[in-house]
Amino acid sequence: MGDTYSFGSKPQHGYFTWDIARDEIWSDAIFAENIGIEAETANNGFSVLRYMELVHPDDQEQVASATRMAVLTGEPFMIIHRICRKDDIVTVRARGTCFRYRDGLPSMATGTQEILQVERLRPSAANERPCEDTRHALAGQSNRVLTKSLKPQG
Repeated sequence: MGDTYSFGSKPQHGYFTWDIARDEIWSDAIFAENIGIEAETANNGFSVLRYMELVHPDDQEQVASATRMAVLTGEPFMIIHRICRKDDIVTVRARGTCFRYRDGLPSMATGTQEILQVERLRPSAANERPCEDTRHALAGQSNRVLTKSLKPQG
């Protein structure tokens, strides 16, 4: 297994906006770096499907479910999950909210994402694909996805 790094008091916050109808996410360079894509790709927009391909396989179902609930309820959300980058697994916390058109249909979601932990993977052998072969081995016995609806206090 690899080394684990926590960021403690220096979170790597990235910002995103998701156009729900167009199924397109735009983000800043920090968000792009957090998930392991090019800043230009993030600036030009990419699909939710592309994002979900980066989510750890053991976390995908829960992330999809939490995303659906955020869109349906319109309540602020927080989702802690893992992203598979080239040489590491990154635990991130996404927080945001979904906005609606006047008729009540969901339109956009926006929020922040920060790195909570980075687990560096061992160097891969020549016949391994790092993200696919080692992320399953590092998944452990427990699911690490945490979702929370952030209802306003009032």
